[in-house]
Amino acid sequence: MLYLKALINKLAFLKSSLFNSNRKYYLGYVGRKNYGDDLLFEIFQLINNNEYVPVLDIFFFQKKIKANDLVLGGGTIINGPIYLKSIYKFKVIPRLTFCSGVIPGEMASEWITSLEATNVYTRSKESAEMWIKSGGVAKSYVDPGVYTSILYPESNFSQKSTTKENYLLCPHGKHSSMSFFIELIKSILSDKKRNVTLFASSFEDLKICRHLTSLFNLKVIKGWLDIAESNKAICQADFVISTRLHPSVVAASYGTPFLMISYEEKQKEFLSSIGCSDRLFIESDELINALYINDIKRGITSGVEYWHKRYPDFINVFGS
Repeated sequence: MLYLKALINKLAFLKSSLFNSNRKYYLGYVGRKNYGDDLLFEIFQLINNNEYVPVLDIFFFQKKIKANDLVLGGGTIINGPIYLKSIYKFKVIPRLTFCSGVIPGEMASEWITSLEATNVYTRSKESAEMWIKSGGVAKSYVDPGVYTSILYPESNFSQKSTTKENYLLCPHGKHSSMSFFIELIKSILSDKKRNVTLFASSFEDLKICRHLTSLFNLKVIKGWLDIAESNKAICQADFVISTRLHPSVVAASYGTPFLMISYEEKQKEFLSSIGCSDRLFIESDELINALYINDIKRGITSGVEYWHKRYPDFINVFGS
């Protein structure tokens, strides 16, 4: 698939390599129609004065280019072969990892060698332990998405336009059950005071979202198109139910009540890191029933200052 944004990133890299002596690069899965990966890059840019160019697959002459700074981006990256290949092309050791996740499984020895002199920061204790077990050194932080509410403050958004309770549903194109989401939407819409909006976090989610839209005439937000508007939708939702990781991370950041539907270990990692393991459900009647429990419908934070207090050195460590 041709990703227009990824092509733009590739051309930005070309321009940077030819005309810019700064040459700071962020290696990650950016520009590929994925809200979470693009959000993490934007967060990194905001705390680094927009100094970095995102890269992944680049031109053949990349080996000849001297990078002044290389950062391994957020997302599930460490132990991924495509990212290791890109590091090799640069022939530069990454300075740090931006709270990266570790892909479970046997760690390739080349990864340990490539990050031997890198400040490895992971998004969770579990990822740090996997890296340390493989012979590396790491420090665990949190998914950078929790800083969304600080860098995209609620005060910047226009006022909410509807008086109905808005439920934002974020299915996964590969792991969500159509029949479950149909029952979930029916249950929510049985109350006339409620509204449902669908959020496609990746282009892979569009098929299931479009099918649900054809049944219920719902609005679909393409999360990767406008990060600020997507953050606003999550911030102003009354409740978020997501199989994808980052809509829930951002909901937690704004204090928006949320539930997460289980499909990968990274969800458990995130919820454990913020002390909210009880927010993880499987697709079942138990999840639908949980929507009527008052404690579940409350947010988990008392305001964005919570994140400053919990990780006071985050911007100093990762920002310029």
